Amino acid sequence: MKFNIKSLEEKFDKISCESQKITKKFNNIENKKIIETIVFTFFTILNYEYNIMKKNYLEIISNLSPAYLIGSEWYIGEDYTFEHFYNEIDNSIKYKMYSFLFIINLLYQKLD
Repeated sequence: MKFNIKSLEEKFDKISCESQKITKKFNNIENKKIIETIVFTFFTILNYEYNIMKKNYLEIISNLSPAYLIGSEWYIGEDYTFEHFYNEIDNSIKYKMYSFLFIINLLYQKLD
């Protein structure tokens, strides 16, 4: 029985090539999971900050009289929304947040 070494080498090369493709896909899936975790952590921290600010605001207004609150300029009512929190954030911080999310989005999209 004759062995065709050349054919055998070609088959091993194909297997090696397919193995590299599979490894690349697994690495991309792992990298996507890491990026998703980073974004989730970012938004969790942002939500945590919002909850702290909401708690502080509600604590402050609970210690003041309703007559004083109605006359004050900073009083926005009993409902402290995320929109109020977001409007209080400095513009430079907003730009940094947008840049961070933009870069993360680009990295995520580059992965196949």
